[in-house]
Amino acid sequence: MSRLTIYFTADTHGYLYPGNFATGRRAPMGLLSMRFPRDENTLIIDGGDTIQGSPLVYFARVTGRELPIAQALNARHYDYVTLGNHDFNFGREGIRKYLSGLNAKCLCANVRDEAGELPVFPGCVHVLGNGLRVGLIGIVTDWVNRWESPEHLKGLRVTDPLQAAREAVAALPPHDVLVGIYHGGIERDLQTGRLLSETDENIACRLCEELPFDLLLTGHQHIGMGSGEWNGVHLVQTPCNAVQYARVDLGEDGRFTSALYDVPDRADLTEEEQRLWEDVNVWLDHPAGHLPRDLRPDADRARMAMEGNSIVDLFNQVQLEASGADISCSFLGNTVRGFDRDVTVRDVVASYVYANTLAVLEVTGKVLRMALEQCATYFNRNADGSITVSEPFLLPKEAHFNYDYFAGIEYTFDLRNPPGRRVAEILRNGKPVRDTDRLKLCMCNYRATGSGDFEFYRSCPVVREIQTDMSELILNYLRAHDPVELPADHGIRVIL
Repeated sequence: MSRLTIYFTADTHGYLYPGNFATGRRAPMGLLSMRFPRDENTLIIDGGDTIQGSPLVYFARVTGRELPIAQALNARHYDYVTLGNHDFNFGREGIRKYLSGLNAKCLCANVRDEAGELPVFPGCVHVLGNGLRVGLIGIVTDWVNRWESPEHLKGLRVTDPLQAAREAVAALPPHDVLVGIYHGGIERDLQTGRLLSETDENIACRLCEELPFDLLLTGHQHIGMGSGEWNGVHLVQTPCNAVQYARVDLGEDGRFTSALYDVPDRADLTEEEQRLWEDVNVWLDHPAGHLPRDLRPDADRARMAMEGNSIVDLFNQVQLEASGADISCSFLGNTVRGFDRDVTVRDVVASYVYANTLAVLEVTGKVLRMALEQCATYFNRNADGSITVSEPFLLPKEAHFNYDYFAGIEYTFDLRNPPGRRVAEILRNGKPVRDTDRLKLCMCNYRATGSGDFEFYRSCPVVREIQTDMSELILNYLRAHDPVELPADHGIRVIL
């Protein structure tokens, strides 16, 4: 018999419906498909990244429609939530609007509202019907400060999560069990202990080592994991986009067990929810422009990175026009729908899936070479000469979005050489780029922070920022250049 049952979701990213936005067809996913049986010894918890990330969210933002995310959480009787890094994408006002409609209590010890108005608390003790006192602490990765624009953090302070959690635990009233809700991930291989990341973006293992948690509910990395353990602490994480939830039970023996459960492919929708689903699909199928051919990603990610792809060529064309920069770099997400020749809005928002804006940095030829060398670490050359994606882009989570494709230059990778010595040539307008050359390079705001092991970008002067979402820029470009022309050459060469 369970003394405590927890149902846990994280990284739902605005995916409410049992439908795939890329296809418009029914799929086993969505917060509205979830039902959690509960009694007085049950808690229902969400780990953040809840209000941003899906085409539905983008539709609501550009049309002014209200999103029933808080209502969906309320209907499922959530007790507690924490904030994820993407929940800051709409600033303090976006968080206020979300939390003001929410019945659940928001726990996030390392977020401070300078005005003291947001209902965000460090932690609490929840007493179950059976008398068990459950201590709960919420925290979010402080890399929010690197990724988010100062405008969106105005009035908010995001502090060190480890120190904030330590202080919050010390301030808790007496409790029998301590549960952490951490919007951050796991930095070590739980089987071998090998460190997978040198940064402090994800510090779940450190939290387990330095604080007296019994259970740590994690997120951010989108890794489906039940029944993990580190330093005697039970660890759980769900995949993204509401395709699974976790159930955690505390047995009479004092031990936690957990498992992940798939979400059904159907939901009982209210009239309002059904109307919203129909309206967003009409909007997604609206024509946006025309291309000379269908554009599809290659399933072999390493081959696509070596040969280039017209989808990311289009992204770079958009960035160059919007920014006026000399060169541009962009990426492909882990999941990319691609474009039909007759482009729809659905193609755009399912192919560029992040709410990124743009920045233009002044870079030297030396910095550009460093960036290309970092991109070249994407490739692993096997003993038989075959090329695969290297482990840092696969563990602890898939991060294909940290490989950039460039436009405005021609460059050659020699994969016979070890990482760090693979950039054989960089040309611009047929001439070699020198280390002392200065160029304006356009990239997404995420990359401009140095994220993805591009730390050297942080010291580069910011020439310009473009605060329009990339999805909107793509749609505008398609309409302005219909039909769109694409380059015949991707500009990349690889020596095997």
